[in-house]
Amino acid sequence: MNNIASLLRRRLRALFRRSIVEREMHNELAFHFELEKKERMRAGASSAEAHRAAMHAFGSVDHVKEAYRDARGTRPLENLVQDLRYGVRVLRRNPLFAAAAITTLGLGLGATLAVFNVVNGVLLRPLPYKDPERINVIWVAWRWDDGTVSDMPLSSGWYSDIERDSRSFDAVAAFRAWPYALAESPDAEREAVAGARVSPALFDVLGISPAVGRAFTREEAVPGAPNVALISHDLWQRKFGGNRDIIGKQIYLSDAPFTLTGVMPPGFAFPRGAELPAPFQFGLRTDVWTPLVFDSSEVRNYDTQNLMAVGKLSERCGTGECSASVVQSELTGLLIRSMPAAQDKHAYKLVSMADQAAARIRRPLLILLGAVAFVLAIAAANVISLLIGRVHARQRELAVRSALGAARGRLARQLIAENLVLCLLGMVVGLTLAFWGTKVMLSLVPGSLPRADDIGFDWRVLSVAGLLALIAALGFGVAAAYAARLRFTRAAVSVSKTRRVLVMTEVALSLTLLIGAALLTRSFLSLQQVRPGFDPSNALTARVSMPLSGRFQPLVDGPRWSTTFDQITARLASAPGIDAAGGVFTLPMSGAYEGGGVRPIGKVYPAGQNPSAQVQVVSGDYFGATRTNLVAGRVFDASDNEPGRATMIVNRKFAREHYGSETDALGREVAALFEFARDRPNRVIVGVVDDVKTVSLDADAPPQVYVPLSQHPAPAQTLVIRVSGNDPLAAVPLVRQTVHDVSPSATVKEVRTFESVVADSLARQRFNMTLVATFAILALVLAFVGLYGVLALIVGQRRREIGVRLALGATPGSVVRAFLGEGVRVVAIGVVIGLAGAFALTRVLSSMLYGISTTDVSTFAGAALFVGLVAIFATWVPARRASRVDPRTPLAAE
Repeated sequence: MNNIASLLRRRLRALFRRSIVEREMHNELAFHFELEKKERMRAGASSAEAHRAAMHAFGSVDHVKEAYRDARGTRPLENLVQDLRYGVRVLRRNPLFAAAAITTLGLGLGATLAVFNVVNGVLLRPLPYKDPERINVIWVAWRWDDGTVSDMPLSSGWYSDIERDSRSFDAVAAFRAWPYALAESPDAEREAVAGARVSPALFDVLGISPAVGRAFTREEAVPGAPNVALISHDLWQRKFGGNRDIIGKQIYLSDAPFTLTGVMPPGFAFPRGAELPAPFQFGLRTDVWTPLVFDSSEVRNYDTQNLMAVGKLSERCGTGECSASVVQSELTGLLIRSMPAAQDKHAYKLVSMADQAAARIRRPLLILLGAVAFVLAIAAANVISLLIGRVHARQRELAVRSALGAARGRLARQLIAENLVLCLLGMVVGLTLAFWGTKVMLSLVPGSLPRADDIGFDWRVLSVAGLLALIAALGFGVAAAYAARLRFTRAAVSVSKTRRVLVMTEVALSLTLLIGAALLTRSFLSLQQVRPGFDPSNALTARVSMPLSGRFQPLVDGPRWSTTFDQITARLASAPGIDAAGGVFTLPMSGAYEGGGVRPIGKVYPAGQNPSAQVQVVSGDYFGATRTNLVAGRVFDASDNEPGRATMIVNRKFAREHYGSETDALGREVAALFEFARDRPNRVIVGVVDDVKTVSLDADAPPQVYVPLSQHPAPAQTLVIRVSGNDPLAAVPLVRQTVHDVSPSATVKEVRTFESVVADSLARQRFNMTLVATFAILALVLAFVGLYGVLALIVGQRRREIGVRLALGATPGSVVRAFLGEGVRVVAIGVVIGLAGAFALTRVLSSMLYGISTTDVSTFAGAALFVGLVAIFATWVPARRASRVDPRTPLAAE
């Protein structure tokens, strides 16, 4: 090992300290030459005779040096370094070529690496937890009457059964969103923070420990235990200045004292809202964790499904003894034991946490990665075209080197080394563009991209960058060597055909991308024309939450919540400049919604099967504030606040599905299975309103029911305030002051216009459309440049021919037509190939389109016409230059 290390050191020294080694070699040879010369002189020879004899004995000194260099074993590396140095000199001598090639390659690599950076962070990089491959989200696969299956959350009873009886997990944990108002003291200003109530085992499942202090224990997650809390590292730094003395001190969450036991590590913010279904209403990043406490009644509650659950499979899982299917079967057995009627209808389902986080974004990201690969291919084709042109300019140099004895293989290695320098510089430009491009991409979908915190340059991104640069260098070098060989064999026609094929490819790829971008753009415009069932213009929204530090007790605290929100909406409605004010628990188009079972009285359903609907809890003049149209009956009024009242408003779809028409639904009774009070009478339908799109504009409105806040209390409402003017944000101070006056302990957050809420609901479609359109425009520009470059080179090569033709009587117009015809033929073939490719590839966009077919004829024709016009313009410019050639100039040069 020591000998090998010594040899390696000598070779590296010989490679990187070449001048020193060469000087030492020269001195060594000179020393031995002098010894030989002195030996001859001692034998009686004169100085001149001794010098000649020594020279004859040693032979060629250069030959000895070459033999010594070969013996060192560093010749290949020395040649590579020499070639790289020469490549740098070549680029420095041709700055315009270098700038064009590096910029083109940098654009292609930058766009590709930016998209791959996002794909890597969202899909490839392991989750930042211990043994993430063993962590699974636990769902109940709920089969509805129509055969569809939904992933439903767990009830506290089902979770308790799994925690107690399952043997397949090392640990299981449950959690749910729980917003808090944070203050350092009872009198301090309150700050709304995203919180979660979690089982203490959550940190065991994730393998995460606090950076400061400790996590809470099982003994602190039982009824009657002292209030304890953990906070995020970001909140600790921002709110408490990173003071370690805060551990063990009291903070106030929704006006209740909590003892702070620890601070979580930097970057830890689980659960993160974008990674979990929107209806659970987790914050963008969780900042506060408190124990999830079950009392004796909740352990047996199998009705209220409001818990997310995760489990870490035991180490033996993954084998036949404990595979995922075996675990699901075991859990399903527990489900059927507690709910016999669920057999053959419901089952437990395990989803890896990584798949859960990336499920809804995987397909669009892979499509974007494929689209940007087209851009990279077009950029590579452009660089190859530039290199072929550069080889033509270096024809004399390469011919001389070949005549002096350079083999084709040696010239090819030289060209590959030169292109390696080019590609390394392009990679540096690409990585720089990718860094900023990633930031731009994330800004297009603020808060809605899963695992956005995990996106960043790592070894995978750098490895892909290096691999792409190496592949490009080899490809460019081979292409340049092939072009050089054709030049030596005078096969100029083959070179010209190669460049035309490259341009055809660029046109075809850019057209395919442009068609995809046009389809997404038309789909996005169609979505913007969809009527959501309400009017978001001139309306302000704000989320208002009442303090809720202890248990959720709607039957106890409900009257206070209802009175508070009634006072807030009434004061706002009577204020100058306000047309109407109301509130709703889950704001339409915010992504959140609540569901519940309903049973129209007089209809018969199989045991255990009941229809369901989205449930909206409203207050004040909600329908007036949103301008939701009343179809039949009446809206809620003061009479619905009387004790014992049980009323309901339904949408058109609910009325038609269950009663045939809107008017026939009025006065009908419905048993609401989502009631907090078990003894509440059946609800009477008093009104029917228009269907409202609650989740997205491209999804049909489901059956919906509305109940007044006084009958179904909730501690939070999103206020909707319709203003008289055109600037809803002008009402923000009024809203904040009114809420504070009515309830100083309430918090106000998520203040924004209703129009921005609707616009944000289109963030995913806008993200896809913007990126694909950007890639399409970039591809089209590169194709334009490539086509222009090819024809400009042809004009330069054929200047003598053009001059002769003009001298013999050809008109400038005929020259223009000749070159235009040549360019149009190339473009036409590329357009045909692009249309065929688009027809085959745009089918993958079907799930991303709304209101338009993937084979829309007008889109295909319009994109082809646009590309054709751009290409003709790119052809016309060099063709016009050719027509202006002075016949005397090329002839005089002869």
